Amino acid sequence: MSFAAVTAALCGLAFAALFLFTLVRGTPSREGRFVLAASAATALWAFGSAFGMAPGRLQPLETAQTLIWLALLEFLLRPQAEDSLKHGMRRLAVIGGVLAGVTALANDLVHLDNGALVWSQIVTRAGLAIAGLLLVENLYRNIEPKRLWNVVPFCIGIGGFFAYGLFLYSTALLTGHVNPVFADARSAATCLSAPFLALTLARNRNWRIDHHISRSLVFHAFTLVVSGVFLLVVASLGAVLQQHGGWGPAAQVVTLFGSALVLTLVLSSGGIKARINYLVSRNLFSLRYDYRVEWMNFIDILSAPGDGAELRQRVIHAVANIVDSPRGALWLIDEDVGFRPAAFFNLRLPAELIEPLSGAFVAGFRGGHWIQVFDGEVDPAPWRADGQFWLAVPLVHSGHMIGFIALAHPRAPLDLNWESFELLRAVGHQAASYICEETAARQLADARRLEDYGKRFAFLGHDLKTLASQLRLIAVNAQRHGDDPGFRADAFRTVETASARMNALLLQLHARTTAAAEPQRAASVDAARIVAEVAGALAGAAVVIETRMPPIAARVAMPAENLRSALTHVVSNAVEASPPGAAVSVAGTVADDRLAIEVADHGPGMDPEFVRNELFRPFRTTKTGGSGIGAYQTRELVRAAGGELDVISQPGAGTTMRIVLPLAREGAVPSAA
Repeated sequence: MSFAAVTAALCGLAFAALFLFTLVRGTPSREGRFVLAASAATALWAFGSAFGMAPGRLQPLETAQTLIWLALLEFLLRPQAEDSLKHGMRRLAVIGGVLAGVTALANDLVHLDNGALVWSQIVTRAGLAIAGLLLVENLYRNIEPKRLWNVVPFCIGIGGFFAYGLFLYSTALLTGHVNPVFADARSAATCLSAPFLALTLARNRNWRIDHHISRSLVFHAFTLVVSGVFLLVVASLGAVLQQHGGWGPAAQVVTLFGSALVLTLVLSSGGIKARINYLVSRNLFSLRYDYRVEWMNFIDILSAPGDGAELRQRVIHAVANIVDSPRGALWLIDEDVGFRPAAFFNLRLPAELIEPLSGAFVAGFRGGHWIQVFDGEVDPAPWRADGQFWLAVPLVHSGHMIGFIALAHPRAPLDLNWESFELLRAVGHQAASYICEETAARQLADARRLEDYGKRFAFLGHDLKTLASQLRLIAVNAQRHGDDPGFRADAFRTVETASARMNALLLQLHARTTAAAEPQRAASVDAARIVAEVAGALAGAAVVIETRMPPIAARVAMPAENLRSALTHVVSNAVEASPPGAAVSVAGTVADDRLAIEVADHGPGMDPEFVRNELFRPFRTTKTGGSGIGAYQTRELVRAAGGELDVISQPGAGTTMRIVLPLAREGAVPSAA
């Protein structure tokens, strides 16, 4: 036996086994009965090929098995299709499919005695293969992800069956006859589909395959049908020219390739795709829009900052996408004058344009409830007079119209109906909420920057108060010790230090509120040196300041000026709270890569409730002339360095302020201050 006969026999046995496998599973479902009929027809066709049945007698069997597989695919797609497609179009499609199938069988019966396929039979088989691939694609793409496991083998098996048929007969369209090598291999190719179909039966006991027909899939299917018909017409023209014009196969291939390029160019046109989409939505679906898809597209555009466009431009794009408009402009309200252009999408308008609040155009929105279509009857303002705009969508938030979006004419003619207006109103409300949210975020960011500036200004005022106290102390003591050279030297050093600190504080006031774009290593400072400087500056005859710092170098990751400000506040408060003759202790310990500096006094102490609720509240003070910012500033400076400020106090038992700071890591930049 030849290779073709052997593979045909194997194909017949495979589909006979598939027939029996379906039969022994019990009473077959409706889908199972289709599988039984298709398996039987395929097995008869394969056995006929194996045992030398005349080609003309095999052709009706081949067409019959193809039609049954097509019917099964159509049946699997029917439940959701009946919900999505208009009933009239649905009946028309079914009637057309039945007529096409009857015509194909009748054509085979008419040419029953022919040894080879005639032109009409080749065209019919190529068309059936295209239809099969379209149905397989719809079935695969509309299956829920969790059900793909059930249907993938079926799509592979049947898809391969129709793909080989399209390859076989599209080649025949170019050459005018079926290639015998490809024809002999068809039984083997068909046999390879049987295991996938058997696996599908094993995975689908009751053949319940949930799916959803999406508009995008209908659009692609319609496009593929038109493309297939176009290519069939071109191939048929090439065959006619070969028979009557003397064109060779090379000319036919070039013609088909050129036609494919032209088809690709045409289908890549946005206007043509818009027209096809409008035609599909209007004639095949009871509702114009797939609201789930439209809403997801709307949200995706608004939440995609990676495209480099700011939110207001994305809002225009998202609303324009609903009606396939290529351009638009966003106008936002200015309560003093009216609506001004705020953003543009693929166009530009003069920034000085104003749409007055009391004008006829704004009144046409009826408080944001109406969408205006520019039909030439509106007041011809300069920006509408050139005819580039088509409609305007109001943006309403919390019952107030905050702006509108003016859109250009769509790529394809679009008849607006109630559904279009309702959807545009809904997305207008959503877009307005996004714009208001962004505006509120900007205002909040500005308020935070002002708050930070005010906080730094308050810190500056508190530090200046400390410096003023030191300078006042010099002025008071100058009357008694002005002739002392040592006093004068100390006074000049204090004035010089105060001047340097004031300059540093002014620099901090003008510093940026955020970190620099380029990463910098953290500043570090010798804590023992700062403690000694602060103790020396605040030491007086009435109160003794005792310092005990660890013998090892203790550098902390904190700017010197910040540490000096924090210690100055803590130590000066301890000195003020201590009775004359008492001592203030400043002790440092190192443990677990952290430095703890404890400032202890023997003053009256504080109530725990006051420490918990009042001590660190800004502008709260119990001292006459105090600013109430010192404790809050100290805690903020310590926390900014990654540390913490603890307060240990009891009435009558004094107070201990503990500043805990992380030690600086190796490589930290020493502070110049």
